[in-house]
Amino acid sequence: MSRLTERFIEKAILAGAEVEPTPGLDEAIKQVKDFFKRNNIRSAIISPELKRRDPFGREFSDLETGLTTGSLWVEAGLVAADYGIAETGSVVHFDRNDEEKNVWTLPDICICLLERTKIVPGLESISAEISGHLSQTKIPSPQVSLITGPSRTSDIESQLTIGVHGPSQLVILLMDEM
Repeated sequence: MSRLTERFIEKAILAGAEVEPTPGLDEAIKQVKDFFKRNNIRSAIISPELKRRDPFGREFSDLETGLTTGSLWVEAGLVAADYGIAETGSVVHFDRNDEEKNVWTLPDICICLLERTKIVPGLESISAEISGHLSQTKIPSPQVSLITGPSRTSDIESQLTIGVHGPSQLVILLMDEM
């Protein structure tokens, strides 16, 4: 395991994320299904980008790619990160529309797939990619999401609350290849 990967894992865990190594797609799909079963997850959504990829589209064909009135309170979201930041343990996703961002931020649990080769030292390492994504005119609302562990906030009395502005649990499946 590279020093960059080790640092990413260390920082992600310090931020409260769960990191589970997995060699490839088949194992990742099995881990997601096992996670859903183990945690009694009955409702989940999948990012449109991930659902277009096989075997995810086939294996998770029953999952919606966007929120509907009936699925407004889904328990988990399943996404693939574009990058990981070793310096902070953050995952980065280039959102192509609001529906993709909803998969990251609205469910209580975010399950994120990340390829080891997409881990970079710091955010400045991908500044050109971020600028390129944000300047796109072919997509309706390009945005960049950075998630560092579960969402945290505190009130004026310094009472910490988890999961108010994003997921209360972040699970990163760190894959050798996708």
